[in-house]
Amino acid sequence: MSGKRKTDSVEKLLALIEKTFGIPRKSFQNFLIYERRKGEFWITTHEAHQFEFPASARYGFKFAQTYRDRFRLSTAAVQTFGHLATANFVELEREEMEKFIRGENLPNRWNGIKGQVIVKYRGIPLGSAVVTEGILKNQIPRARKIKAPLTG
Repeated sequence: MSGKRKTDSVEKLLALIEKTFGIPRKSFQNFLIYERRKGEFWITTHEAHQFEFPASARYGFKFAQTYRDRFRLSTAAVQTFGHLATANFVELEREEMEKFIRGENLPNRWNGIKGQVIVKYRGIPLGSAVVTEGILKNQIPRARKIKAPLTG
């Protein structure tokens, strides 16, 4: 399968992730990250990569999207690796968490943090958001939002 090896662009992305979120590059050493299209990175296991899938099948899941000198981790990537973040994350209270997983934006009570953040509740990564001066802008995809009331 062509294009499924670590490239300079993958190394640059991993350096940005480590710098932004404090997630060490070694956290991804057991995975294969590849650029499926320009600026669109996917992640899979080395074992899954060995299978011959039809051309229409995808290996793994979308990991990140890059835009010039910026990047955005996918919700799946945040939910898989976000527990390793030591920087640029916010921890929600129960009421905030319920609003966040429903797709609502939250008031920004996190001073000094701007840009993309990993959003956690009790250390569990829920997704990502963009922090601006007055708001925590939810980036959970519509299909992943939970509308039903939570119990417990």
